[in-house]
Order: sequence, then structure tokens, then C-alpha cells
Amino acid sequence: QRRVRETPAHMKFLVAYDGSKHAQQAILYALPYLAGNEVVVWVGFKPDVGVFSSRDEINNLILEEHARAVHLSGEAMEMVGEHAASIEPKVSFVANGCSVGQALLEDAREMGAGCIVLGTRGMGEIKSKVYGSVAQSVLFENSHIPALIVHPGAAATRDEFGHSVLFALDGSERSLQAVDHGGAFITEGCKVHMFHAHPKPERFSVLSTGVATGFTAGMVSRSSVVVNTSYDHECEELEQMNRKIGSEARERLSGACSVSIPEEAFCFVACNSESPSAGLQSWQKQRNVDLVVVGSRGETGMSRIWNGSLAHDLLHEPEGFAVLVTHEFHS
Repeated sequence: QRRVRETPAHMKFLVAYDGSKHAQQAILYALPYLAGNEVVVWVGFKPDVGVFSSRDEINNLILEEHARAVHLSGEAMEMVGEHAASIEPKVSFVANGCSVGQALLEDAREMGAGCIVLGTRGMGEIKSKVYGSVAQSVLFENSHIPALIVHPGAAATRDEFGHSVLFALDGSERSLQAVDHGGAFITEGCKVHMFHAHPKPERFSVLSTGVATGFTAGMVSRSSVVVNTSYDHECEELEQMNRKIGSEARERLSGACSVSIPEEAFCFVACNSESPSAGLQSWQKQRNVDLVVVGSRGETGMSRIWNGSLAHDLLHEPEGFAVLVTHEFHS
């Protein structure tokens, strides 16, 4: 059994806001999707309390930070305006020992949010570790709530070239669940790209063998070219797999989105690439796609490094598009 996706008219969006230009750009990008839905503007504050601060100083600092957070929530609510069916603020105190990202996710789970919206600075992995990244926390600590992570320039890409959505597919149930959630972000006149990256079959392969030579028994490498006799069969299987993945994804999307997608607006791409991330990002730039939808296994640490993570790679891309990350749901 797969999770029943919330319809766009009944989705609750939690919009994280901190007053930065990245948070403002995230709201501007998300406005078309917030229309007719419930919106909660979330602002977290974490006072920087000194070790030797007195009780009065701590209380005054908390009051100042709370007043600032209330002002920011009002600012964000003005930006959303009348686009949402209902809107309310949520000012949250972030306690010591808890990160802003953890507090955001905890509140999102409690209120039953259907999607988290937040901006990102698009920093690389090292800078994100040094300066901290709420988007990275939401991506890797999230268990099931989809997150719309907006890079700088995503709204400009959509305004200039029109709305385009790219779905990253790999044939797994996880990627099809991402299609289910991504249907809420398909609007009238939207272009849809289904992207499947896979290793390219090799017609020839090179085998290297070591041969012992001389008195020291040193190894000399010899190479021989071997013809892959199953090349045509592999290509045929790959073509069948592409057709199956494309038809399944399109069927799921038809049942998930509220608008009809004309034939000329639909595109399926099978990319022969050793790096799915590089192939997808190249297509995104060529076609000026403003939203990439990808499923995540939610892996962290060595597991993510060993298996790779497309969602992680897209998070650290600098600018030009937004990423809707959905996490694998286990029934």
C-alpha cells in the first residue's frame, strides 16, 4: 500500500522564514503553490546567552529575540498576503542542545504539515558544515515530510522561461512516490520532464592482465579488447526498462495532478551517464527547468557517501532552480 497524497486544495504548507533574502525568494517562488492552501509561517529564535549572563539579562534577551521573531512572521505573512486560504504565524523558541532544523521538523510533525518550504544559500558541503544549514538538516533528518528547497534565482528562471518540472526516476517505488507528491506542483501550461539516468552499455571492454617477467618477477600490464557479445541484448533490455519506467511514472502523475498535461508538454529522457547527478543537472540547465522532484532514501554518513545521493548533490548546487525532496514512505 502506498501513501495517499494530499490534494493541493487540502495541503498544509509550513514556510520557514528568517528575514534573509533567500527566505524571501523562497516565498516568492512558492506563492503559486500556496494558493488555496493552509499556510503556517514558522520563525524560530535561539537567543545567544552568555555563560555568565544574569537572569535579568537572559530574560531581556529572550524578550528581544521573541519580538524580532514576531516582526519577521508578520513580514512573511504580508508577503504571502491573500494567496493562501488561511495563514497563521508560529514563533518557536529553540532550546539549547537543539538545532533550528530539528525544532522546525518537530513543529512540522506536530501540526501535520504536508510540505516544508525554505530557502537555501546553495553553499557547498564544507561551508554548510561550517556555517550550518537548516536545509541540510531538513533533508537528512526528515522522515516523511516533503521539503521544497528553493535555490537563489529559481523564481527568475520560472518567470523568464515558464514553469518546468523535472522528475528524477530510477524505477524504484521511492521515485514513484516522489511523482505522487510532485503532482501538486504541476500548474496549467507547465512542461514536464521525466528523467532516467542509467549506465551506458559498452560494446567493447578492455581487460588488463599482469605478466611476470625477468629475474625480479616484475609485473607488466597487457591489455586486450574483448567484444561484449550481449551488447544488443543489453540495449534491448534497457529500452524496455525505459518504456516501463516512463509509462508507470506518467500514469502516476496523471492521477496525482489536478490539471491535464498535453502531449507536446511531456518529455521522457533516458540519459546514458555514469553520474546521474551530472546528467540531470546538465539537462536542467539546457531546458531551464525551475523545479526538480527527487525521492530520497534519507541516508546519512558513510551509507550516503558509499551509495551516493542525488538529493544531496542537488542541495549544494548554487542557483537557478528549486528542489522538491520527498522521503521514502514505508507502509
